[in-house]
Amino acid sequence: MSQYEGLDRETLVRLLEKRDRERQLGLVWERDEIDADNAINDDFVGLTLDPALSHGEGPWDNLIIEGDNYDALRALRMTHAGRIRCIYIDPPYNTGNKDFVYNDRFIDKTHRFRHSLWLEFMYRRLLLARELLADDGVIFVSIDDNEIFRLGMLMDRIFGQEKHVATCVWQKRYSRENRGAIGDAHEYLLVYATDPARFKESRGRIPLEAKQASSYRNPNNDPNGPWQSISMTAQGYRPNQMYEIVAPNGTRHLPPEGRCWSTVEAEYLKLREADRIYFGKDGDGVPRIVRYLSEVEGLTPWTWWPHDEVGHTDEARKEIQSIFGTQTIFDTPKPVRLIERILRIATRPGDTVLDFFAGSGTLAQAVAKLNAEDNGNRRFILVSNTEATEDAPDKNLCRDVCAERVRRVMGGYTNAKGTAIAGLGGNFAYLRARQIPLHRLPTKIAHDEVWHALQMLHDHPLERWQGQGFQAVETAGGWLGYLADQSEGSVQRLSDWLARHQPLSGRLYSWSPERFAALAPQLDFVRIPDALQARFSVRPGRKR
Repeated sequence: MSQYEGLDRETLVRLLEKRDRERQLGLVWERDEIDADNAINDDFVGLTLDPALSHGEGPWDNLIIEGDNYDALRALRMTHAGRIRCIYIDPPYNTGNKDFVYNDRFIDKTHRFRHSLWLEFMYRRLLLARELLADDGVIFVSIDDNEIFRLGMLMDRIFGQEKHVATCVWQKRYSRENRGAIGDAHEYLLVYATDPARFKESRGRIPLEAKQASSYRNPNNDPNGPWQSISMTAQGYRPNQMYEIVAPNGTRHLPPEGRCWSTVEAEYLKLREADRIYFGKDGDGVPRIVRYLSEVEGLTPWTWWPHDEVGHTDEARKEIQSIFGTQTIFDTPKPVRLIERILRIATRPGDTVLDFFAGSGTLAQAVAKLNAEDNGNRRFILVSNTEATEDAPDKNLCRDVCAERVRRVMGGYTNAKGTAIAGLGGNFAYLRARQIPLHRLPTKIAHDEVWHALQMLHDHPLERWQGQGFQAVETAGGWLGYLADQSEGSVQRLSDWLARHQPLSGRLYSWSPERFAALAPQLDFVRIPDALQARFSVRPGRKR
C-alpha cells in the first residue's frame, strides 16, 4: 500500500506545495526505501581492552579499536568530541566488485539502490566525524570516480560548501595501462576544514625533495650557501610599486604590463644594499630576488600530488610485502608517503589523528615515522572491522593485519628480504567495541569499560583497570578517580589515597557520589553511569 493512499485531497495539496517550496538543487537518495544500516541503534558502546593484543606497556597513547566503525565513532564522540585535529579515511569506493558491505551483504553493480545504500552508510559516519573535529580540524577523504560527485555533494551537505578547502588529485599509477578507453591513473582526496581560514594559517608546508633542492646553487661561492633567484614582480597595479629600477650596467627596468614590483622601493633598496637582488650573469637582466636554500621552510601544497612525491599503488603493495612477506594480505593499501603528505600539511607534533576505515594501518605507520623524524608526539586512533563473512568466519582484518602491521613497524621486524628493520617506537592499546542496551547500562557496563571511557574523556593515556575497586590517575586538569563499588576494601583504598594526596583537586566518579562527597569536599564527585550516558546520548549535530 502506498504511503499516500489514505490521505485526503487537502493533505496531498499541502505535501505538494511543501515539495515545491523545498530546494531543487542538492543531493537526494532513497532513504525511505532502503533498510536502515544495522549498525544504527541506540545502544551504548563500551570499549574493552585486550592487553595481549596491545603493544608496549601502558599507559598507551594510541588506540586501535576493533568493531563496526559506527559503534566506535559513537564511543569516540562521547570521549573525543572537538579534539581530533585531522581525520583521514579511505572508505569503500562502491565499485560494485564486492568492496562494500551493507547489512552483512555485498552490494554489487546490479543492486537497485547501490548508490543510496552507500550514501546512507557514509552520511551516518560523516555526521559523527564532523563532531569529532577540532575548531581548526580538517578531514581528508580518498575516493575515485565511482562516487566522487555524490561524495562531494554529501560533504557539502554535512560540512558546508564553504568548508571545502581543495580537491587534490593523487597520481596512483606511474605506467600506462590499456584496460580502459582512457587509462585510470588517479584518485582524489576531498579536503574540508572546520574553519578554512584557520586551517590556512596553521597548515604545514611540504619539505623540499632532493630534486627541488638541486635548483639551488652557489656559482659565486656565496658564504650564505646555495641560492636561486625568484621573480620580483606581482600581478596587478599598485602605484607605490611601479618605480623604475636601474641595473648595474645602466639598463632601466619597469614592471611588465599588468604587473608591478613585489615590494615597495624602500624595501627594494634594502635588498639591493644586502646584495639580495640578481640582475643576471651579465648585470643587465630583469631584477630578481635572491633566496637562499637555508631560508626555505618548505613548499606551499597544491592540488596535484604526483607519484614521485607521494608514492603509488605498487609502492604501497611493496610496503605490505616487506612487512608481511606477501602482497595479498590486503588488496588496496595506500603508500606511507601519501599519508605523510597529509600529516605534514594538517598536523602539529602534539595532535591526535583518526582513521575509521583503517584497513592495513598505513596512517599509524606514517604517524610513527613522522614522530621519529621530528621528535613529535602525535597520537593516532585507528578503527577497523574484522570483515568476517560466512565464507571466512575467522577472518579478523583488525587483529591480523592492521594491528599486526603497526606492532611490527613500532617494534621492529625482519622484511621479506631477511633484513632486520628497526622499530620506529610507540605503543597502542587494542580495544573492542561492545554494544550495551541503554536501559541495562547500570547492570551490564563493566568497570574497565567505565575506566577506559573516563580516561579518554579526560585526555589521559589509557591505563588498564586493576580491579581493586578504586583507581586514580593524575591528569593535566587534576586528579581523575573512579570508585567502582562501596565495599569496605574499596572505600578504604579511597581513604588511604586521599590521605596521601592532600591538598588535591580533580574529579571522582562513583555510583553513589552523595555517600562519599564529604570525604573530600574539594573534589568534584560525579555519578556513574549517568555522566557517560548523558554525553553518549547527544545526537549528531546538537550542541553539547
